[in-house]
Amino acid sequence: MTEKKNARTAARNTTANAGTNAKANAKATEAKAKDTAHQAKEAAEQAETTVGNAAQSAARTATRAAHVAADKAVATSRSVAANGPKKAAEAAGTAWMVIKARKVLTTATGAGAAIAGATVVVLRQRAARRRRRPLARLTGGRLGV
Repeated sequence: MTEKKNARTAARNTTANAGTNAKANAKATEAKAKDTAHQAKEAAEQAETTVGNAAQSAARTATRAAHVAADKAVATSRSVAANGPKKAAEAAGTAWMVIKARKVLTTATGAGAAIAGATVVVLRQRAARRRRRPLARLTGGRLGV
């Protein structure tokens, strides 16, 4: 009988211990789950902050790029506006010089044409001389053309 009592007591103790152990394990698991949920919540908040910062950074970068492009466009338009009158003045100066020196230019053009014509005549004569045969050259073109 004592053995039966000891067995029953041991079974009760084991069952009670198992229940106590199960409760302790459940509490530990619940604590771990709460901790994990808290960490997940913090990670989500951190991700949200990171996404917000990235969006703000992208907006700042786009704004800077737009400002740089606008500044370059303004600088280009200013340089075009500044160089336009200079080019017009240069063209007008050249035209005025041509008008003032028209007599000299006319004379120089005529002299250049005369020199070009004389050069052509001389070159043609030399070419004609080269075509003669030796006998024609000796006789000045009278014999053996």
